[in-house]
Amino acid sequence: MKTILSCWAALLLPALSVAQETEEPRPSGQAVVDALDGELGALRSRYGDALKELRASDAYKAADRARQRELSSGITPPDPKPFVERALAAAEQREGDERVVLYIWAALHSSDPEQVRDLVARIEADHIRSAKLVELMENAMALWRVLDPKKATAFVTKVIDESPHSLARAWSLYWMAQSMQRGRNATAEAKEKAQELLAQAEKLAEGTLLADKIAGPRFKEERLQIGMVAPDIVGEDLDGVKFKLSDYRGKVVVLDFWGFW
Repeated sequence: MKTILSCWAALLLPALSVAQETEEPRPSGQAVVDALDGELGALRSRYGDALKELRASDAYKAADRARQRELSSGITPPDPKPFVERALAAAEQREGDERVVLYIWAALHSSDPEQVRDLVARIEADHIRSAKLVELMENAMALWRVLDPKKATAFVTKVIDESPHSLARAWSLYWMAQSMQRGRNATAEAKEKAQELLAQAEKLAEGTLLADKIAGPRFKEERLQIGMVAPDIVGEDLDGVKFKLSDYRGKVVVLDFWGFW
């Protein structure tokens, strides 16, 4: 009997090894997100190109606004719904951070408010301590447009209280401050509290773009007012020669800031 079993094992093991070698590994949650971004981005790019081509046409330029809207309506923007469904299907096959990155992508791309509310509830229940939550908190102002303001505030507050990741907490504090001080009805007390939250966020986000974003308005107020000496700018010209703005003190200087975004 042992001899028969040994023979069967000898026959099966090579087949199992071949199956294991040929089976493709399942892509990570982030890899799925990158693929969805690429596909949806390509569709949006083609949509933008089609609109540009239409608006450059003689027929469009000669049309009145009503006709222009009619012509534009013939070019359909890409529907994110099937991409969101693919993200959610992939999420159900994964756990932990692999799942939450897909939930976050779906929440940020879904046009269905009820679906977004459901996804935020899942994230709050199971993934509030995930490091991946930073991406959602970077875009958390969108939550106030979809969630009930009290629920949005409660969610952001929970991230502040429970996340072990400083940047996720910093973004949460930042958006909490923005929600408190925006609008004509914001009280002086609310604005003062918002500044306290921003100070906490800036400290937590030290060395990141968020810290610069918070410091920007203060820098403008303290250093960029009419009549103040301009901050010294250091750079290199096209020949690699270093220069400073202060080298041109007393002369008329035109600064041209540009870049690729």
